[in-house]
Amino acid sequence: MKYCKNKYIVTITTFFVWIMFFDDITVPKWYKQKRNNTKILEEIELLDKKTIELEQRLKYKNDKDSIEKFARENYYMKRNNETIYIFD
Repeated sequence: MKYCKNKYIVTITTFFVWIMFFDDITVPKWYKQKRNNTKILEEIELLDKKTIELEQRLKYKNDKDSIEKFARENYYMKRNNETIYIFD
């Protein structure tokens, strides 16, 4: 009961409880926002990788030889009377 008689400790404790749970930016909200932020950053990285891949595909669009090379490497296409061996 000694702590309850000290008005400064009661005031400071009340202030911290208010800040932690009842203010606009509470600890649970802050934690949810941080998790959401990391998910969004991971999604941005994934989309950046896809963008780079699509830009590389666009390079192949203009030249007939590079279109053929791209089709052979990625889709295992072949010419007539040709055999393809795939090693993994």
